[in-house]
Amino acid sequence: MLYTGVNQFNWSANNFSDLYPGNAAATTLTADAVAHTKGADTALLAGVAEDVYGIYILVNGGDTAATVRRQMIDLLIDPAAGVGNAGSSWTVFINNLYTSGPSIAAPLWGYQFYFPLFLKAGTAIGARVQDVVGAGTCRFSIRVQGKPTRPDLIKVGNKVQTIGATTATTTGVAFTPGTTAIGTYSATLGTLTDDAWWWQVGIGTNDTSQSGDVVRIDVANDATSKYICMRSVFYSNNASEQGAKSWNGEGLPIFRAPSGTDVYVRGHASGAPDSGYTAVVYAVT
Repeated sequence: MLYTGVNQFNWSANNFSDLYPGNAAATTLTADAVAHTKGADTALLAGVAEDVYGIYILVNGGDTAATVRRQMIDLLIDPAAGVGNAGSSWTVFINNLYTSGPSIAAPLWGYQFYFPLFLKAGTAIGARVQDVVGAGTCRFSIRVQGKPTRPDLIKVGNKVQTIGATTATTTGVAFTPGTTAIGTYSATLGTLTDDAWWWQVGIGTNDTSQSGDVVRIDVANDATSKYICMRSVFYSNNASEQGAKSWNGEGLPIFRAPSGTDVYVRGHASGAPDSGYTAVVYAVT
């Protein structure tokens, strides 16, 4: 018999043509000339033709050898743009996506995020970036999915809480990965203001002579129990200060957590970790 109990998306749109994400067809974002300041609002997709149920993001090209490069990117929307029309009145949909020297230089894969979020047809999508370096640039690739065969099977959110971002210095909350062992939990990144069920994380460093780390990151909530919300998200860097992060780890990042609980991170490095690790967490509600 046919297996029919699954959903399939029959439509998608992206800003990188029919090429792989991260290539030169992706959109370049440029930070303000003043460090730690958002640059211009930049269009990514004109008003989409279908309702959106999922958003995949890849960031790369934001690295410089022997230099600390951290970015925070706002994903912008204009719900009133209309199908095929450019956005003109932007609002922030996800704030301060956190990246650090993002690159797809082999064997790295860039900074990846995935959010099961709903946007109505006709919504235009844009972004803007700030960087530790004034006028720093990065490439931003986005793919949205829609036209589901089984919308009754899909759970989506409409809001994202950003936890632990400090925009004044483009940084997150400090943590120290353990050396070939699981490190201790960070101080709390902050407290959930809404119930949450889907999780993402951004990782930063503050090291101008990286050695090439491979680190697994856990995200947890609750000050006492430390329930794992994301397990073993992979992060890697190299000696050219280029970094990459996966959007998931061991399984999907699904865990229900109530409003009012605190959020934490910890890490497990393959060797002695580089210095200055920080994290920002994103919780979908």
